[in-house]
Amino acid sequence: MLKKFLFFLLLLAAAALIGGYYVFIEPNINSSKSISIKIHTGSTYEDVLHILKEHDVLKSEFSFDLVSQFKHYPENVKSGYYVFTAAMNNRQIVNMLRLGWQTPVTLVIYNIRTKEEFASLVGRTLELDSTQIISKLNDTSFCNPFHLDTATILTRFIVDNYECYWNVSQDKLFDKLNTAYNKFWNEERKAKAESLHLSSTEVTTLASIVEKEVIRDKELPTVAGVYLNRLKINMPLQADPTLVFALHDFDARRVTGYHKSFDSPYNTYKYAGLPPGPVCMPRKKSIDAVLNYEQHEYLYFCANPELNGYSLFSKTYDQQMKVAAQYRRKLNKLNVH
Repeated sequence: MLKKFLFFLLLLAAAALIGGYYVFIEPNINSSKSISIKIHTGSTYEDVLHILKEHDVLKSEFSFDLVSQFKHYPENVKSGYYVFTAAMNNRQIVNMLRLGWQTPVTLVIYNIRTKEEFASLVGRTLELDSTQIISKLNDTSFCNPFHLDTATILTRFIVDNYECYWNVSQDKLFDKLNTAYNKFWNEERKAKAESLHLSSTEVTTLASIVEKEVIRDKELPTVAGVYLNRLKINMPLQADPTLVFALHDFDARRVTGYHKSFDSPYNTYKYAGLPPGPVCMPRKKSIDAVLNYEQHEYLYFCANPELNGYSLFSKTYDQQMKVAAQYRRKLNKLNVH
């Protein structure tokens, strides 16, 4: 009788070990590849179960629920972006979710033209609401402490890749961007801007024009030099990217008389000096191209009629007109309107 009882205890112990292995140790991810989910702020445990099922994350929802209850996860749901790897077991899965061990995401700020595009990018990448972002950028009380306005606020953000948590708060995101700005605009760059008699905002605004004028990065400092030469003599910049921006005609293949006649403070054919704000968010190399511009006597440039991506630079208006005429003939021949 004692032997039977001991045998029964051994069977129970074996079953417990097997059950414990199944529940706690055996991998419970239903894929050989990584799976990611997003748990929104304010989500409940039932919401998490729905998200996991929707993405077909788990082999066994039952065993996951057992471990979740055991570790009190239902009362400790945390929002975030979570990545599950194939070898993860329930203990690892629940620990990650309960403790908020989320995977950072990368906000890639690139050559954006408008505040609306910027807000949309943030909204697509992070949990933040794009309408709240655009509201912030259009709020003078947000812009004023930076000595900026709603037309220049994008100059406060540096084009770069920013690693952050998907559920980062709006304030923490802007703090991160502000830190990057202060790091980029070091004393050396500030001194160079001052030597040009331009503020960092004005340098960035000019760099945004240079950015949109140049196809080959090699020409960035040369084109920057042209515009700085024009500013020195109070000559209108006559920059086509400002006309495109004024009309938001971003698909334009060719600037025409219609663009040039449009009355806007961004029309640098009509009004001398810099436009009210940037026409895009320029790359660091475009800002540095302005700060380290090429010193020359050119006042004009035009796309090379050979359409090789380079420009031809001229010192006089007559030289410019000859090149421009060749360029127009080329576009007309190709039926580019």
